[in-house]
Amino acid sequence: MNELFVYISLGLMVLLFILSSLVYKKIRIWKLIIVIITGVAYGIIRLIPDLITFLTIEEATEYYTYILYLVLIVIAITFKNKIKITQNLTDYDFFELEKELEEVKDTSDLLRLRFISTIGLLNEGLIFYDDNLEGMFITEKAKEIINAENVDLTLDDYVSYIHEEDKTEYIQTIKKANKKNPNYEVKYRVKKNGSYIWVVEKGKTFFHKNKSFLLSSLKGIDMKLFPETMIHELDSIPNEEKLSHVIAQIRKEKEPFHLVLMHLTNIPDINKRFGRDVGNLMIAEYIKKMRYHFAKDFNTIFRITGIEFALVIKENQKYEVLKRALVSGGDLINLRLNIGGIQQVVYPNVGVVRHDPWSNYESDDLINLGQKALEEAIRNNKKNYSIFGE
Repeated sequence: MNELFVYISLGLMVLLFILSSLVYKKIRIWKLIIVIITGVAYGIIRLIPDLITFLTIEEATEYYTYILYLVLIVIAITFKNKIKITQNLTDYDFFELEKELEEVKDTSDLLRLRFISTIGLLNEGLIFYDDNLEGMFITEKAKEIINAENVDLTLDDYVSYIHEEDKTEYIQTIKKANKKNPNYEVKYRVKKNGSYIWVVEKGKTFFHKNKSFLLSSLKGIDMKLFPETMIHELDSIPNEEKLSHVIAQIRKEKEPFHLVLMHLTNIPDINKRFGRDVGNLMIAEYIKKMRYHFAKDFNTIFRITGIEFALVIKENQKYEVLKRALVSGGDLINLRLNIGGIQQVVYPNVGVVRHDPWSNYESDDLINLGQKALEEAIRNNKKNYSIFGE
């Protein structure tokens, strides 16, 4: 669905550029540059994704989609009719002007209908905030997600749907979005049909005529389908079978690496206190942070059980950072996470195994040693980690 939206949006962008050039009888260089850059960026994502090293392809595609929203809106907003009328116009001139105006009006109406229809194809709802954040317009999909009565809401109206514990977090997050930090993401609970459901809102600030505007997407999180709805954090993580295969491949490179097993110790307690939905969201946030710091490669983080994960760290510098965090008990490992208005520190027990090029251990042997190191870390009351091979 997102791919269809991208193609439609790129087509609309090119159409707008051509129509703008015809109406103004002048090619706007900045628009041409934006169209070219936008097209080239999508070409890189689709054809040569290896060039993108600082993001996963899924993240790059998602960010590209939101940027495409904004670029299309900006180009659409700058598409204006410019007609000069003088005192010496003949009846024929008036006829031609009226004809041209009607054509432009038809084009504008068609563009508006196409854009509205495109929005209707999306699985996410959209929220368009007013420049003063006092009101907003939401699409029909967003209205359906929160079960609102109208698509035009004041901020107070919208906040009334949000769980009391999550209201402060939501308001602070949208008000922090600015030119320096335009992107934000916030999870919170909204009341629907007498009970609360979790939603995730991802937004971006853009500027027009010295005013800032917020545009965001809204998506409900069905905890029964959690892996399907939270794609990057959990669903994309390979399992233990894949771990064995990856270790076997890395061993052929004759380079040292570390196998790290993490047991998210207090997740069961979080489940009991706040519910399994909060626990799952905490796991997703924790793994997202671990992936960013230690496992940006797709196949270097694995899910062993519901609360047990494995990392394969090949860069010694990354491992040294991890080891310092374990020794010091720093917040790089013991993470303070916010989910809506709920704040908890998620901490693991960690077992580490070092593999050297001359080692005769097979993949399963290394995993078993990692499990033993993890069990020792769980039993140890003085420290939450155990390292084998150093």
